[in-house]
Amino acid sequence: MPDDAGFDRMVRAAIRTHQLVASHGTPAMQLLSRLLMMEIGFEIAARQDGDRPANDNPDEAED
Repeated sequence: MPDDAGFDRMVRAAIRTHQLVASHGTPAMQLLSRLLMMEIGFEIAARQDGDRPANDNPDEAED
């Protein structure tokens, strides 16, 4: 997805929808919404700097 502005709008809409589905959706809807959140997370991680893991602590010195 090369369109960063469009991706950001989609993510914000998906998060709002996920909150509603978590409160009012069926278990199947909630599962699908969680899967969408995971896929969005994978895409965000893929867009990050690939030199270090996302959970890397930048304050720790490398050996």
